Amino acid sequence: MKLVLLGANGRTGALVLKAALAKDMDVTAVVRSAESAPDFQHSKLHVAVGDPCDPVFLKSVFRDHDAVVSTLGGRLPTKAATSVYYRSAQAIVDAASTTGLKRVLVTSTALLFADQKPLGRLLRILVPHVVRSAERMEGILQRSGLDWTSARVGFLNDTRVATYRAQKDTLPENGTAVSRLALAHFLVDAISDPETKRAAYGVSQTPT
Repeated sequence: MKLVLLGANGRTGALVLKAALAKDMDVTAVVRSAESAPDFQHSKLHVAVGDPCDPVFLKSVFRDHDAVVSTLGGRLPTKAATSVYYRSAQAIVDAASTTGLKRVLVTSTALLFADQKPLGRLLRILVPHVVRSAERMEGILQRSGLDWTSARVGFLNDTRVATYRAQKDTLPENGTAVSRLALAHFLVDAISDPETKRAAYGVSQTPT
């Protein structure tokens, strides 16, 4: 398996990188600058420096790869910051159309699920750009014909819980939180899981 990882220098992306390498995958880590490259070397780790929202750059990276995982997301819930969701999705689709790559996995928000509790309904009002940008991203992927998977999550944390619960089209019961480590493991496991193709999954960590 040859994997392209977008957002490899982020907190979730760094964990996806380690989980993929642990499964003996060849990983091309995409970072925006050489200074953001992973701080370790591995025989199956390659680094590509460029803009993950540039389809021309992604075409050069996607060739001879089997899948792409994107952990890109806005650091702030602003319109400009969250636009990385749909801008990267469009670049992925454009690049994949000419390189033959079919498998795409992205991180998204559980606020897209229709069945929201009071807190979720409030958050949809407070962070509308997150919701709209993630919705636009998923729409681009759904119309693309690619084998996409969206990992929709609630609150992210940095606990060392690696096990997860995943459920199609909804969050698991009482699953409002997930560790970045558990999310990383879901993304890597889902790459080769045909059940997760062309679907949105709610992902949460298992209770401790």
